[in-house]
Amino acid sequence: MPELEEKEVLIIEDSPAVGILLKEFLTKLGFKKIHSCQNGKTGIETFKEIIESGTVPLVFLDYNLPDMNAFSIMSQLLNIRPDIKVIIETARDKTEESIKDVIAQGAYQYLAKPIRLDKIKEIVETLKNEEAAILNEEVSAKIANLMSNTTQISILRLSQYLGKTEEEILSSIKQLISDKKVIQINTIKEIACPRCNHVRVAQMFHCPKCNGVDFKQERIIEHYKCGNVSTEASYVDDKCPKCHQVIKVFGVDYRKQDNFYACNECKEIFSIIFTEYMCLKCSERFTLEHAKLLTSQGYSWLK
Repeated sequence: MPELEEKEVLIIEDSPAVGILLKEFLTKLGFKKIHSCQNGKTGIETFKEIIESGTVPLVFLDYNLPDMNAFSIMSQLLNIRPDIKVIIETARDKTEESIKDVIAQGAYQYLAKPIRLDKIKEIVETLKNEEAAILNEEVSAKIANLMSNTTQISILRLSQYLGKTEEEILSSIKQLISDKKVIQINTIKEIACPRCNHVRVAQMFHCPKCNGVDFKQERIIEHYKCGNVSTEASYVDDKCPKCHQVIKVFGVDYRKQDNFYACNECKEIFSIIFTEYMCLKCSERFTLEHAKLLTSQGYSWLK
């Protein structure tokens, strides 16, 4: 979730003086993308354009406009985007029935005229706190989901999965510990990408001869008489595929060995698989010798 100040702001206000004042106040509070309209029709069209650009603006809406009132404008805005935050600005008292009605319709806040900086600041701070609370809930839910699907996990891995710093997720982890859903365990050492330090890496296995990945585990038979070594499946009807003689007595005619691999691409038989790692963030490939080993606090989900 972006910082609140990164949101675009839409001011729908027919008074140029009030519009300028609002823009100055909002600029002081850190907002950079501020749009101003002086009637409802232009405001709705601008709102649609902002939504189509992929963002949801914070809307300051004058209660009375020359072409339509707040009820009509809000109905259309909410129909386009039900989760918008609309701040109604008016000189009327918020205890009036008409103001109560428009707030009940879905307005987020009421801003009294004449507009004061401290009141706008108060509304922005409230919105910030609400968004922070929502973000914490979302992070906690994601952490719980990740932890519940594994026996143990490090705070480093959690932060990289969520795209948050360790400090940003630590409070959520502490709450899960307090709720007796998670316990702190020993530190965890993990293989990390030597380029970007990411611990989300995949282990890759290859044939040591052709570097292919199409191979399977096989049992190997060695025929003593002719020296043939091939997979058990190649001995059809117990006949050696090289000399075609029947193998009869185990330990005399032949021996079997487990834990071998046969490459389906180059037909090589091998006992040791070539292993490397691939970073799931930057796609860097590396061997264990070149990997970084990073240590961070570990946690375990209480089943």
